[in-house]
Amino acid sequence: MLEIKSIVGDIENWGEDKDDFIVSFEIDVGEQDIPAASDMLSFSVISPKRLSKILDKVDIEIGHGYLLMKDFNIQNVQSSLENIVNKCKDEDYDIYLNNLARYFKLHE
Repeated sequence: MLEIKSIVGDIENWGEDKDDFIVSFEIDVGEQDIPAASDMLSFSVISPKRLSKILDKVDIEIGHGYLLMKDFNIQNVQSSLENIVNKCKDEDYDIYLNNLARYFKLHE
């Protein structure tokens, strides 16, 4: 069974207002009984205000790998991450990883 081995905050970019942010994370997931082997996924927590600024500069932004929040709260991020991981569970490692890749960017 897969488990989250680590969650690392990667890049933080905060605007002048508390509701203007993007915070990127990398997560390592792997088999519970295999300590070193893991696959890396990434996602960004982004505020609607920051997303609006991005959309002012581009015609379209694909939402894959984004979690939207009005107010950044790391406990809510961790809770949502755990819910997604539990929702995606499967006994087959590849299916589990593919399920997670629906929400997060998979780095191979």
